[in-house]
Amino acid sequence: MPFVYLVKPVTVESHEEEKKGSYPPLGLLYLSSMFKEYGFETKLYDLDFVDENALVKQASHEQPEIVAITSTTPSYYSIFHVIKRLREILKNSLFAVGGPHATLVPEDFIGIADVIVKGEGERVISELVKMSRKQRFKNTIVLNGETVENLDEIPYPDRSILDRRYYSENLGSMFTSRGCPYNCLFCATRFIMGRKFRARSVGNVIGEWIELKEKYKAPKIRILDDVFTFNRQRAVEICKQVKEYGLGEWSLPNGVRVDNVDAELLELMADSGCTTVWYGVESGSQKVINILRKGIKLEQVEKVVEWSKDVGLSVGLFFMVGAPGETLETIYETLKLIEKLDPDYVHFSIATPYPGTDFWKWVEENGRFLTHDYSKFEREFIFETPDYPLKDRIKAIEIIEKELSLKYEVEF
Repeated sequence: MPFVYLVKPVTVESHEEEKKGSYPPLGLLYLSSMFKEYGFETKLYDLDFVDENALVKQASHEQPEIVAITSTTPSYYSIFHVIKRLREILKNSLFAVGGPHATLVPEDFIGIADVIVKGEGERVISELVKMSRKQRFKNTIVLNGETVENLDEIPYPDRSILDRRYYSENLGSMFTSRGCPYNCLFCATRFIMGRKFRARSVGNVIGEWIELKEKYKAPKIRILDDVFTFNRQRAVEICKQVKEYGLGEWSLPNGVRVDNVDAELLELMADSGCTTVWYGVESGSQKVINILRKGIKLEQVEKVVEWSKDVGLSVGLFFMVGAPGETLETIYETLKLIEKLDPDYVHFSIATPYPGTDFWKWVEENGRFLTHDYSKFEREFIFETPDYPLKDRIKAIEIIEKELSLKYEVEF
């Protein structure tokens, strides 16, 4: 039986991101399910846990027909290195790269991969299979992934290839929808998954939920959608069935919008077993929020946090440091908001523009890049503006750590 190797490169991220723990690479697991329908055996190599030398040794022995690698911007150099090593021993394998960075900047993989897949990859599996059985191509081919309108048509992620020890409480992670119709300046989701909100049916979601609990013994379900509550009625029906079937605790660690929930919905979520909800706030300054095109008001944030606490939900709030419009003065506004709301958790990320996005264009027009070194993305400030130079951005981090670290263990 022919092999497909599915490779997740070493994760390059900030200390704040590392605290979230490792999540199963669901995109690759979806591809595994699809490849198996074409008669391939699949193996997952998560290089956060599997030594690269072990991957090379096994590949040399098994000679997979296809090596499919997911890409993020900070992991770009790791991907380049892995492909270079594997090509030395895999003269006839097809190398395909997909994921966020391949979608945003496909030209970065020209001459490195045989095939670049932009967007969603499930519908191009048949093309990859055909290509793998032909003579190698001299030039890199770019395939535009087809947006899957009916997500119920895709089989569940193939978690049978996971080493469950690596993912601990995050084993029960799942997506119930794709796409985001909003227009936040900093977000790349709409460039990767599109603006249209596409949701799996309630029955399809509950089926995977039950599989996670019964077959894989997931301790808790973590829904990673960008806008899980965008369709309120669907969220209500999911909550009702989770409660009816007694499917246990669940959470929303990727964040939901404060304008997509209300007191009644939050009560239903808590009653069904939801324990924790994160909200994307980004700043305690309404001016910064407006520049970021979030489309929310701080008054909404305050109201929703209060509602969440009233029904017993733990609350986490996402913030940025170094966002457009931010100054040292607005940092203090953010700290005051946190003190007032008293959330259970806070998470700060360094504002990072990605190539090809609106945020990237904003920096080109309003500031200057300090580096284009992808390995520094998300870990360091990569741009500055005339009114908010690098030294002030570094000072902002010092202020945040000093004011919050005792309670929230903030560490950049």
